[in-house]
Amino acid sequence: MKFSPKLSALSLMVISLTTVGSATSYQFGSYGTAGPSFGNQNTAMAFMPGISTTGPGIPITTTTVNIDPGLWSSALTGTSSWISFGQTGPTTPRASQPGGDYVPNGDYWFRTTFTLDGPATAFTFNLLADDTTVVYLDGQSSGNLLVAAAAGGNVICQNNLPNCLNVDSFDQTTLPGVLPLLTAGSHSLIFDVKQLRGVDIGLDWTATVETGSPVPEPGTLLLLGTGLIGSAGSLLRRMRAGQHNS
Repeated sequence: MKFSPKLSALSLMVISLTTVGSATSYQFGSYGTAGPSFGNQNTAMAFMPGISTTGPGIPITTTTVNIDPGLWSSALTGTSSWISFGQTGPTTPRASQPGGDYVPNGDYWFRTTFTLDGPATAFTFNLLADDTTVVYLDGQSSGNLLVAAAAGGNVICQNNLPNCLNVDSFDQTTLPGVLPLLTAGSHSLIFDVKQLRGVDIGLDWTATVETGSPVPEPGTLLLLGTGLIGSAGSLLRRMRAGQHNS
């Protein structure tokens, strides 16, 4: 018995359900150069001494450390840590901070890199900083700006977002121009953490990025497969009935 073109097409559709393209999910976040990485797929946060504010206790190495948030918000979702170039957090006594004093007002830069296997289809980005921070993607010019620093009063940290108490969150809806920039290949995130009051300084962030084609849920595949198989069976019965009547 020969299969009709319609039945052959239905059969191919059923088979193709087992070979649907898959998506890749990436997890990123902040962690010091001594680790642990918390399962993140980006490089450890590196301090950028060449463009950071200089002063007593400001290192000339790229080393970073995980710091205790103290009165800041807890680190994000257990997949990141507050970081800085030294013990500069609110639980560090003044005399124990780098150079034996609080960090001078200025700009303190940090960098991480990551690689995507294809163009991004979705992303989320969560951010905390003391006092506040600017975030850039793949460069340090205005054209690479993702998040601008907050302006406003400063008590514990900046009282507008981004700050150290309230998570600032973004995705492809709130930052639609970012998704086309997340192409396959290597990328960098650069953070300009601003010290505005000369006390504590730190940075914490997490992100997820999705690439590739979404995979249908198992229930969706089952419904599609059942419907197609039922259609194929109905078509086969009609073909047999037609052969008996001819």
